[in-house]
Amino acid sequence: MPHANGNGTFNTLLSETHGSPLTGPVKPVFELFQETFQKHASEKALKCMHQAPTYLSSLLRSPSPTTKSLPLTKDANDSGKNTTSSHQNQISSKPCLNWTFDQLSQASHSLACSLAARGVKPGEAIASFVNNGAEFHVANYAALELNCIFAPLNPKVASNAPEARHLFGMLRPAVVLVSDGELAEKLEDVVGEEMGSVRVKLVAVESEDSLPSGWQDLEKFVEDNVQHGERGLEKLVIERKEDDVLLVFTTSGTTSMPKGCPWTNKSFRSMLYCIKDVLDLENTDEAPRIACFHSPNFHIMGYFFGAPYHLPGLSVVHPSATFYPGATLKAVHEERVSDLAAVPALVHALVGHPDLKKTDTTCLKWMLLGATTILPETLRMASEQLGVERPTEGYGMTETGPANIRLFVDIPLTPPKTVLAGPVVPGGKSRICDPETREVLPRGVPGELHCGGDLIIHEYWTGDGKVSKEAFYTDDHGLWIKTGDQAVMEENGDVRIVGRYKDLIIRGGENISPKSIEDIFMARFDMTAEVVGVPDDIAGEIPIAIVKTKPGQEIDVSALRTALVKELGPTWVPEEILMLEDLGLVDYPRTTSGKVQKVILRDILKEKRASTIGSVEGESMLEILTRVWNKLLSLPAGTLTHQTSVHDWADSLILARFSAALLREAGLLISLSELAEHSTVEQQARLLSSRGTAQASFADIVPKRDGPPTINDTAHVHGDEARFQKTIQLCNETLAPLGLDWNDVQDVIPMNATQETFLKYRRPQTSNHRHAWLCPGTSMEELQTAIERAVTHHSMLRSMAIYFDDITAVHATIRPSKKWWSHCITIVPPIKKASDLPTLVYNDPKLDFACFPGPMFRFVITYLEEEKCAGVVYQGQHSVFDGVSLPIFLEDLDKLLVAPGTVLKPHVPYKAWADSMYLLQDSALARQSVDWQAKRLHGISRTPEALFPKQIAPEWFKGNSEGWVDINTGKPGPPRKYLDADPVGVKGISALGQLPDVQALKVKHGIEGSQIVKAALAVVTTRYTKAGFALFGQSQAGRSWPFLLDWQVERMPPAMDIDGPAVQGTLVRIPVDKDESVLEMMRKLQAEQKFLNKHAYAPMRQLVASMNESIPNEGDFYGDAFRRQIFNWLPVAPVWSLEKLKNMQVESRTDCGILWNCIMMDRTTLKINPSWDDAQLRRVEIEEMIAEILRVSEAFATEENWGKPLSQVV
Repeated sequence: MPHANGNGTFNTLLSETHGSPLTGPVKPVFELFQETFQKHASEKALKCMHQAPTYLSSLLRSPSPTTKSLPLTKDANDSGKNTTSSHQNQISSKPCLNWTFDQLSQASHSLACSLAARGVKPGEAIASFVNNGAEFHVANYAALELNCIFAPLNPKVASNAPEARHLFGMLRPAVVLVSDGELAEKLEDVVGEEMGSVRVKLVAVESEDSLPSGWQDLEKFVEDNVQHGERGLEKLVIERKEDDVLLVFTTSGTTSMPKGCPWTNKSFRSMLYCIKDVLDLENTDEAPRIACFHSPNFHIMGYFFGAPYHLPGLSVVHPSATFYPGATLKAVHEERVSDLAAVPALVHALVGHPDLKKTDTTCLKWMLLGATTILPETLRMASEQLGVERPTEGYGMTETGPANIRLFVDIPLTPPKTVLAGPVVPGGKSRICDPETREVLPRGVPGELHCGGDLIIHEYWTGDGKVSKEAFYTDDHGLWIKTGDQAVMEENGDVRIVGRYKDLIIRGGENISPKSIEDIFMARFDMTAEVVGVPDDIAGEIPIAIVKTKPGQEIDVSALRTALVKELGPTWVPEEILMLEDLGLVDYPRTTSGKVQKVILRDILKEKRASTIGSVEGESMLEILTRVWNKLLSLPAGTLTHQTSVHDWADSLILARFSAALLREAGLLISLSELAEHSTVEQQARLLSSRGTAQASFADIVPKRDGPPTINDTAHVHGDEARFQKTIQLCNETLAPLGLDWNDVQDVIPMNATQETFLKYRRPQTSNHRHAWLCPGTSMEELQTAIERAVTHHSMLRSMAIYFDDITAVHATIRPSKKWWSHCITIVPPIKKASDLPTLVYNDPKLDFACFPGPMFRFVITYLEEEKCAGVVYQGQHSVFDGVSLPIFLEDLDKLLVAPGTVLKPHVPYKAWADSMYLLQDSALARQSVDWQAKRLHGISRTPEALFPKQIAPEWFKGNSEGWVDINTGKPGPPRKYLDADPVGVKGISALGQLPDVQALKVKHGIEGSQIVKAALAVVTTRYTKAGFALFGQSQAGRSWPFLLDWQVERMPPAMDIDGPAVQGTLVRIPVDKDESVLEMMRKLQAEQKFLNKHAYAPMRQLVASMNESIPNEGDFYGDAFRRQIFNWLPVAPVWSLEKLKNMQVESRTDCGILWNCIMMDRTTLKINPSWDDAQLRRVEIEEMIAEILRVSEAFATEENWGKPLSQVV
């Protein structure tokens, strides 16, 4: 099965998965709702907290479909039940509109009758330009009853004349419903002759309002027509077909004009069933689900929270006409809404609102986050600060509806560290394809997401009766749409969205077409502009315009902003309008064919924005605030005074963005609740000034210099001139064979004992990693240039190794030069195809290694004839990188391949971290770590039978051992013989298992999944050794600043960005007591892990000496035990999110017996990937161990076993 939701059999190595079939009767959508309204007639359906209880009350006077038979409802239940009186009693204490399903049915039926009386026929369009409220639902269900097309549209369209005319030309609506008279006037003005198709023009006014000629009040229209229409509708026979279009949403395209997305009976019904299945929506008496419909109704994501909740008989609440955080929190408090949608901006607005502190949010069960990039921090904010039980990201489009969303019951209660869109939904299909060939790609490889199944639309409406099917295709699995989004499918079938192939900008969930803005620059000002989107913490993305003027042409920013506001609306106004010269450019970066490279522009802008923090020197607080407000509000000069309330112009989204923009641009922090209390610029300035304006920043912690290191730059010499001169001499001796000397040295960096262990020469491939990468669309010259730039940025990959004395080893990083590149970059003849890359120079005695003394990182570049692009294989010595620093390098290399002009972000220099660790290794805190580790391991050497695996060949090597040297004699070692005819130990094998209750173990007992597998490995190991405890090595990521006090660590740069190897290793000793309960064993392991993390950096040299002092040779026994068997835990599967680098091979050549890589692939799926020394173990032995470890792990992860003794479970 490709996924738990799947029902088909596929090649699970490929990125394609199909959801389970939808369940439910195949009926027209109207009949489904008719049955629901009958079944739940007296139950609450709709509450509009911002609308008066008498609003649209005249629509409730006609018989409803729940009390009177309607066309094609041959077995309708004529109950005659009237709920108006009881309903009024129920809401008397709450003066707002509060309807039952019967009342909603009455109101929509009244409108349907009235429209029929005016000649509206099935298949005609009803266009809605209203915000959230009862009128939206009334029009929606009236359209369903008449089998008309319902098109919910953005009321702001009235401010964009070309778009409004385009939409009217595309839909040819017979009916238009607007929210007020002012909007009606605007539409009349901008639409012009396209309004000719409209026969009924309605205004949903709540108060007395003058209406333009030809427009009617909605209630008055129904009163005048309902009785005549009732008789006509009873005689009307409506034939409802599967391909009848019922809904049309619009979506922005790569052009400026939106396209229509037609939803038919079949696709609409499928969407309703899909959402019901995904969310497990049922009408139950216990804690019923209640939808908070606060998102725009013209977005399909907002629409999810209306009709799909009504179908199972659940209630929908509108807190306000448009989103306002205070109103939403009031709905949470008073109505106990459970489910809501949000973009990051909405989450920030809710968290920052002062009412949150007094709001009980325990009713919030589910929050769907989408419409833009969702970060793990946003999910954590929704969970921890808003109190949402199950916040989740989902992926969908206007064209697909929900496409990839995790089932409600599968959403983890603790937000994940990696955000995934999730599995394919029931009724849906997902595949990841090559965007050029449509070939389905292997899992883990990024490509274009294609969606299929029962939910997707079948064409675009492009205007004037035209359709487009270019984005669609059909194959043996049905209809598919190419989304234009880049994604990766994980091994378990989950989809992760990586980016967009399109240039659309998504600001706060709203699509913005750069071309629309660029066209106005040209049409109104005869000025060339390129508009790109850059990331924004609150809005997701914001548009920025880069303008190119003609000689002598001047730019009037105020006039540009005014024109953009008038033509497109304030949302579309770029946050910044810059000149090319502001970016240091003469022309836009272009391809060889002259096309502007917006990717490079975007990267340049991101760097510029990052560098603006702290650039406000010389400005007063008032000037800073006014500048930022004016930029966000796009107000004419002089409009915003220091005494004016910003709330007069700023909506909740702008308030949230202001808080982030102020922090980014000026390093000043003001919360949304503070903005609510301090509405004027003067009040805000007074508040911020009272705190002071000091900004947190880190100065360069490694000084820059032109020449080689001085004595004070070299930590290991301790200011001793003789040691410094010895260092220079050793460097010269080491570099001489390469034609280099001391003057080529950039830095000298001391190693810690873990690095020395990696470095210790036993064979050419000692502790090597070999990776192979395909570089699509990249020439060999482009690849070599990018490698040189990336390695220049990552100094540890330009290293040579030197032993200063018996207890000190150092890395000398070498300055980039042609001579240096000639030693670490090799060009070889072309190869035929990508599948040949993994064998390129494989085990070549001259090229396939990186070892002492260096270079410690080497590249082999070639050309692939079939793919017509370059490829690279590199060999890295593990003493210069780890599993965190290497991906940082690859990301930077990928950026340079995508956009060669990219300015790379600086990282925390490795030298600062390494110097600190070296200089503090004999400190009191270091000694504490040594003492704790020595005490924990005391006496291990007295049980040599605990060593596993048993050694039957000299040394411990994964992979090729040719040329190995016996470190005890310094002489070549004897040949080592593989036990299997076809050895695969260095490549490894994999197997999957399940940890069913791993989440419950974490939530209830605070025990992580790693302890389950570690306990299982211990149990299985002792079966082989018969010892009372298991001994094996364990990798520790480290990534902290060792031997510093907590307050000191807080003031250091983030350790996760340290540009070099911080990984450590430790030895674990796990007693296996068969009378002990499973839970108690894992509790002890979790408790010990806390201290293992704390003391991970115990200096190994000092630890070994301490152990040897306590028991002779016990420290040496430690090293032997560690290398035999190593446990490595990855809480999430590693994924290469790269555009121009396609991974073809990862091979770890660790000098050990067995390396157990244990990876959580999803919430419950465990993958074990062992690699081993083929001269010590056979494949069949490893397969037997994997099976046992997985079996025991599953047993330990099953809750019913936790209280049982080990003897009963294993």
